Amino acid sequence: MVDALKDVTVLCRGGLFTNEDALSLAGTNPGAAIRMLNMEVSQFGGYRRISGFAPFDSSNTTVPGLGKILGIWIHQDKVYAARRNAGDATGTLGSNPITVTDESTTLTIAHTSHGLAVGTFVTFAGATAVGGLTINSVEMEILTAATNSFTVAFTSAGTSSASGGGSSVTYSYSYNYSIYKHISGVGWGSNVGPTGRGVINVSKLRTADHSFTGTPVDVIVDGINRPLRHSDTTFIEIFDKQGTSATDTEAQLSNAFDSVNSDATVTVDHVAHTLAVGDIVRYSGVNVNVGGVSINDADFTVATVADADTYTFELGSTSSAGSQTNVGGTVIDFFYTRSTSSKDFIGAKYTTDFRNHQFFAGMSINPNFLAYSGPNDDLDFTVAAGGDTINVGFVITGIAKFRDSLYIFGTDKIKRLTGNTRADFILSEVTNNIGCIASDSIIEIGGDILFLASDGIRPIQGTARIGDIELETVSKPIQQLLQALPSNHTLSNMCSVVIRNKTQFRYFFPSTSSTADSEGIIGGLRFADRRVGWEFGQLLGIQASVATSGLINSQEVVVHGDLNGKVFQQDLGNDFDGSEVISVYATPFLYFNSTEKRKVFQHLSLFTRPEGSSTINLGVAFDWDDPNVPNPLTYPLTTAGALLRYTTGSGTYNSTFTFDGSSSPVLETNIQGSGRAMSLIITSTGTQAPYSISGFSVTYQEYGYR
Repeated sequence: MVDALKDVTVLCRGGLFTNEDALSLAGTNPGAAIRMLNMEVSQFGGYRRISGFAPFDSSNTTVPGLGKILGIWIHQDKVYAARRNAGDATGTLGSNPITVTDESTTLTIAHTSHGLAVGTFVTFAGATAVGGLTINSVEMEILTAATNSFTVAFTSAGTSSASGGGSSVTYSYSYNYSIYKHISGVGWGSNVGPTGRGVINVSKLRTADHSFTGTPVDVIVDGINRPLRHSDTTFIEIFDKQGTSATDTEAQLSNAFDSVNSDATVTVDHVAHTLAVGDIVRYSGVNVNVGGVSINDADFTVATVADADTYTFELGSTSSAGSQTNVGGTVIDFFYTRSTSSKDFIGAKYTTDFRNHQFFAGMSINPNFLAYSGPNDDLDFTVAAGGDTINVGFVITGIAKFRDSLYIFGTDKIKRLTGNTRADFILSEVTNNIGCIASDSIIEIGGDILFLASDGIRPIQGTARIGDIELETVSKPIQQLLQALPSNHTLSNMCSVVIRNKTQFRYFFPSTSSTADSEGIIGGLRFADRRVGWEFGQLLGIQASVATSGLINSQEVVVHGDLNGKVFQQDLGNDFDGSEVISVYATPFLYFNSTEKRKVFQHLSLFTRPEGSSTINLGVAFDWDDPNVPNPLTYPLTTAGALLRYTTGSGTYNSTFTFDGSSSPVLETNIQGSGRAMSLIITSTGTQAPYSISGFSVTYQEYGYR
């Protein structure tokens, strides 16, 4: 006997669940999702298809240079980006410089005294075919290097062994990167950073900002070179000891250099220098060529130490000038890094400020050490100034300040530093079994620090409270998805961004082969049922190499750089830089109080908030995707556009807006089919406007047990 019509209304909330059984999820969280792609927690309730992204500057989309964007940050209302240089060295090779081996992709290139290192990127032009290969305009990376030759890997194997290429083979080598500032109306302008920043093995730049003295400052690390201090238009490399004539008279020498004709040795008079053999020194403000060579802004290694006031270093060649005594000028600034010091900042990967000290970690020589400056001075790391080092006992994979602690992460350990100065800093253990497996997953959001551990996304407060208990992962609903990401992507390539005005974060896992294969995680906080909880979705189609957010003219702006050297602004427009946005929301299989009774479904009301004209495709699947149960065709539901309300505020009339939209938030359609359970599958594809889905109502007839 047929019962009367029934209806069920479901609110869309809970986010994506990939690892909960179908029965439980439908019973406890019917508005959650078993698929949720390119959807986010809506600020108006329910789920929202995310906005698109567009060039940050439509007239200047690409940062000068080659390869991916290495770093991006916002400083004083300006966006800065770093990218590898094009043409650090150019010229013409000797005759027939290319050697090809049959059935091998490895090529040998002859170049006398090239001075290049493994990892340098090289490109050639003007070469004739040799061994069945024409290598012009193909960027390759040096695999091995000898004095007068190097090897590279080509995209295909030779068909015969031969040498050739002709006499007009030109080269372009790339081994440095540059930093650019975006200027409105101009574009990315010229390189604003220091020259000679080696790019070999640099995968990413990381930044931290502070204002110890009231002036906003960014500190930049890249994992290979010395850290940089950036204030306005000034970039300064950070050494163990340094100073300028304006701030530190101790960091000045006067007519300190002696040289001897036909000798490469330079003697330096430097009272109480404290240097040792192997330390690195640098000078600026030297007003003469020493030994016939300009020594300003070049690194030299201490060769001998005669006494506390004298040491020597070697020039690259013997002196071509007459003997010199007490030369150089009266205002010589010096900088040095001690080779035996745990404060060798070369290769620092991580940095932050804490209690008005600048901290570095992840140095290549001392990966277990934290180094910090004196208070309110990010250029003085001496003990006398209040700086020092701390051996945390494990390889550091990230650092983050939070409230009264500095958290130090390893892959399977976490410690924290408390206190205010060197006199009372205390290092204590948080957990000895859990750590951070992806450095750029560490973010501060929602009154906590989140990070990606081996068992999922964790909050630092919960981990500190109960250690390695797995219950403290906030990502249990998407564990299955998270576990697959490390096998599909290199974790060191991931990046993250916090969107504060949405209380949302995004993890990006870019694919080096395809934008379409670039995945991600989107997490947002929702207040419901008098509690706050995390809800997650999946991202697809954003190939971000780096990302950041910050204020520009008092408005939050979210930007990312991609693998092709372009910079984009997120949450802008309806598409992914002209490409379609695919979105999916699939509900659990709803059984409407009985898993055994058959229902005949008749009508659906979808509660939406459109932001313009769009077509939402509604699909229905029955009985837990049983292949023997037929499913109806997809129902297209079209929004008429966003409702325009006239207020006293100003509006812009252009193609962004669709006028005369319906005021009703409900899209309705009849549906056909029957089954014991049903799932709604709501999709959209294209460049249409975003929309939110707050809930839905299903009308059905319930039949008996059959």
